[in-house]
Amino acid sequence: MSLKKSLAAMVLFIVLAVPSVSFAEGFGVYEWSPAGVAMGDNYMFGENDPSVLGYNPAAITKLDGSYFSIGTTWVNPANNTTFSGLGPLNTGKNTEWTNSYSPAILPSMFYATKAGENSWWGIAIYSRYGNQIEYDKSWPGRYDTTYSGIKGVTVQPTYAWKMTPKLSAAVGVDINYMGLVMEKALPIGGIQMKIDGTSIRVGGIFSLMYDFNENTSAALLYRTKIKHTMDADTTFSSAALKNGTASGTVTLPDSATFGLGHKFNGGKTRVEFDATWTNWSTYDALVMAFDNALGTVRSPKDWKASWRLGVGIEHKLSDKWSVLGGYVWEESPVPDDTMDFTVPTGDRNRLSVGFKYRPNDRSEWAFAYTSIWAGDRLVYSHLPGAANGADYASGQIHDSRTQLLSLGYTIKLK
Repeated sequence: MSLKKSLAAMVLFIVLAVPSVSFAEGFGVYEWSPAGVAMGDNYMFGENDPSVLGYNPAAITKLDGSYFSIGTTWVNPANNTTFSGLGPLNTGKNTEWTNSYSPAILPSMFYATKAGENSWWGIAIYSRYGNQIEYDKSWPGRYDTTYSGIKGVTVQPTYAWKMTPKLSAAVGVDINYMGLVMEKALPIGGIQMKIDGTSIRVGGIFSLMYDFNENTSAALLYRTKIKHTMDADTTFSSAALKNGTASGTVTLPDSATFGLGHKFNGGKTRVEFDATWTNWSTYDALVMAFDNALGTVRSPKDWKASWRLGVGIEHKLSDKWSVLGGYVWEESPVPDDTMDFTVPTGDRNRLSVGFKYRPNDRSEWAFAYTSIWAGDRLVYSHLPGAANGADYASGQIHDSRTQLLSLGYTIKLK
């Protein structure tokens, strides 16, 4: 099979396999490679690993040949909701709800090679965005959502080069696929509504890396915003509203990441500090224009820019074994006034551990475990006008936990 056909098959597999699961700030996903996951996704200076294409593509200029990496991450999220002040639309319903989801899989693939004396190129296929939340169709928050899913896949061809012996640069194209599915009940005879659409748009990725010396490096990464416009199919459970289409836009935010890495202990130990600013203020409202009696519906969001701060460490125990760890704090971009059940997230903390095993000097296995826990959040009724509060006064999201297991394999091809 040719390289072109192999890549096409891999893209199709990842599009079909990537779930709509969110476990980061907003609906961002950072679990791009098992070695990166093991360091809390603080992996801008990963060594002998083409998955740095996702974190800092300028770092592929340190590769001395052709490398291929494939990985997968198993995700298991859960949370609970306690409602207060159930209104007439929810008379007699339970106030305690447990929301657990079937475990999901996040696959990824990276390839990078040295193309010339001072040039490299690579291609990456991974998920940068995703969100899935699913509730019982009769639960008290059904007028907010019963299902919300965003599936995002990035195909990223990249070119990198050395500008000077100490300064490297990279530029890449983010070919971004997005699938959007939303389901909810309408306070009109209990009608169920479903919206289902897809879109492909293009953005950019740019990075610079400067080596102060053989032990200390700094890097800067910038991703452009991507505006998805889609015409989605709409279906309703009652003939009172006709099935048809709805048009709308979702703008994925631009972001900037700064990283600082240092090696010590004779190069056996390296530590990395990363900070990411994400401009979630691009998500000011969700506007959908229906071709039926619903007309144009605007749901204010008013998200804010947020920060993600982390530290990771890797220590080489021997030629065959390394241990890794990391911690990350993530700020929620969702303000209290517009907090809803579609992205039920507070500020998050994540702790990661893992190891690498090198059976020979050309291949490496990576394993990681991550635990994520989020702060409690209150959601208030979003029914409009006089109906506000007819479903509930408030719902408290609590005990939010996510567990991840990652496994990956990297090989030097030549």
